[in-house]
Amino acid sequence: MPGSPPAARILVGDDETQICRVVRDVLRTDGYTIDVTRDGGEFLERYHTGDYELLILDTLLRSTSGMEVVMKLRDRGDEIPILLMSGPGQESAGVEAFAFTYRVDVLRKPFGVDDLRTAVRRALGDSPPD
Repeated sequence: MPGSPPAARILVGDDETQICRVVRDVLRTDGYTIDVTRDGGEFLERYHTGDYELLILDTLLRSTSGMEVVMKLRDRGDEIPILLMSGPGQESAGVEAFAFTYRVDVLRKPFGVDDLRTAVRRALGDSPPD
């Protein structure tokens, strides 16, 4: 659309290839630019060399957990919006307390396409499409 702001650039991290694929495909369809990794260390490297407006990552990643990534970013003062994906087997109260402490939103697995879209729009401060 002419005059529309450029779509947000989003970094996605999950150790499950299928989750990465689904999130990438859905959000690309919505016009976002998506980069994907399955490794926590690589996630941090990409974040520091990229220009991202939103981070979406799972609590479990290879080499460095998603929670460790969040702690490192927040401890250095980064205020970027973060969606933390949490699996059904993880303790809800612990994840919620972590999310509150580190100022992140939680997206519970399994989630639907509409849940993902709503969470991304909310995190970016966008209003829903007409």
